[in-house]
Amino acid sequence: MYQRFIEDGDITLFSPHEVPGLYEAFFADQDEFKRLYERYEKDSSICKKTLKARELFASFMQERANTGRIYVQNVDHCNTHGAFNPSLAPIRQSNLCMEITLPTKPLYSVQDSEGEVALCTLSAVNLGALKSIDELEEITEIIVRALDSLLDYQDYPIKAAKIASMNRRTLGIGVTNLAYYLAKNGAKYSDGSGNDLVHHAFEALQYYSLKASNKLAKEKGRCPLFNETQYAKGILPIDTFKKDINDFCHSALTMDWDGLREDIKKDGLRNSTLTALMPCESSSQISNSTNGIEPPRAFVTTKQSKDGLLKQVVPEYERLKNQYELLWDIKDNEGYLQLCAIMQKFVDQAISANTHYDPALFEDNKVPMKLFLMDLLKTYKYGVKTLYYHTTRDGSGEEGMLEKEDDNACADGVCKL
Repeated sequence: MYQRFIEDGDITLFSPHEVPGLYEAFFADQDEFKRLYERYEKDSSICKKTLKARELFASFMQERANTGRIYVQNVDHCNTHGAFNPSLAPIRQSNLCMEITLPTKPLYSVQDSEGEVALCTLSAVNLGALKSIDELEEITEIIVRALDSLLDYQDYPIKAAKIASMNRRTLGIGVTNLAYYLAKNGAKYSDGSGNDLVHHAFEALQYYSLKASNKLAKEKGRCPLFNETQYAKGILPIDTFKKDINDFCHSALTMDWDGLREDIKKDGLRNSTLTALMPCESSSQISNSTNGIEPPRAFVTTKQSKDGLLKQVVPEYERLKNQYELLWDIKDNEGYLQLCAIMQKFVDQAISANTHYDPALFEDNKVPMKLFLMDLLKTYKYGVKTLYYHTTRDGSGEEGMLEKEDDNACADGVCKL
């Protein structure tokens, strides 16, 4: 579809009921999807609607801009650069915050044992608290062991959720306080100065997380459906990332990936997935950290939730106030998207990534559609799997900015961190 957009071609819309196999191929096999799609386009007996690709993409992005809540999932990236073998366990959807990419199957009753409900079992590393990236080896082992034990401890009111959790034992280890981590290392989002730093940190996060799960597999056994992962074939995230990243990040790998690959092929993993980058809205208040991977909107923010108001100051404000890069001081999304791409190179699930726009920077205070579309294309080109919010600056003051916690995000707190 992106190729049709780039070439200013047409896109044909079908009802899934009219085109056997097309829906399934979309997730499991992109080559087969293309073959079937082009065949059905030529079949005059099938009801269909054809329109310009750019018209369809523009409508999609206009709706995303108007609501801020039309989310993006590049499902082909989720399957070609993910933890699972798409021919056995294709990824079809994400969670509301867009960082979870796990297999699902429909269920036809609460007790349907053939269905599959994916659960997010999360934890985040406070990057700002690290004195050395080497600390991640011990930290990730503690997290992997804790979350894996939690899978056995917790209750599962729906059978399909328990079966999936016990068979796949999926985890999502993320990070918080990235903005503080960048600031105290003299790096920024916007100018590429943080690219090598982020590459080093996220290589270590994924490597040590996999190493911990491999070690646990030697003790307790691999997860029952390990054979449905790419890891079982010796395929790691470093093998499948979009190579366009190499145009702006030239960092070499520093970990013993070949040794880890052989260990995983021999003894497996206790967990089908290890990493996912969640928003960290709630936990950032407890740890006084900057939200997840996001740049802060202001040095001082007032966060509002159903529990009341909380003023929060960025970590080490006095010492680092000239090092922090605030959200609305960043003129475009390029640097942020590059960092997301570097993280996605290693993360085996997805990222709660956002795009931000300041109308005041443009003629007539209107962000051009061309910019929305260019950012969408960059996201795809760089291999980023998902986009969460599209935010537009509304003119609120910088100091003491009020941030409202989204009560609809991850309803009932099931995937909050």
